[in-house]
Amino acid sequence: MLSQAYLEYRCPRCGYINAIARETVLDMYKEQSDACQHCQQKLEIIAANGINDQINLIVSEQGDGAK
Repeated sequence: MLSQAYLEYRCPRCGYINAIARETVLDMYKEQSDACQHCQQKLEIIAANGINDQINLIVSEQGDGAK
């Protein structure tokens, strides 16, 4: 059985390091929602192509009026 690969990102509110499964961010440039495991802040995560085939995660706090 293959182990699942995770990407790490830091919560912009509290600085906690969260992880998201690599398979969930393969749809590049599409906004996804998640919550910080520490402070429960709703987050928007966008995966983007990085240098040398790496994946960059753009993470921001989700506002109250967001979807």
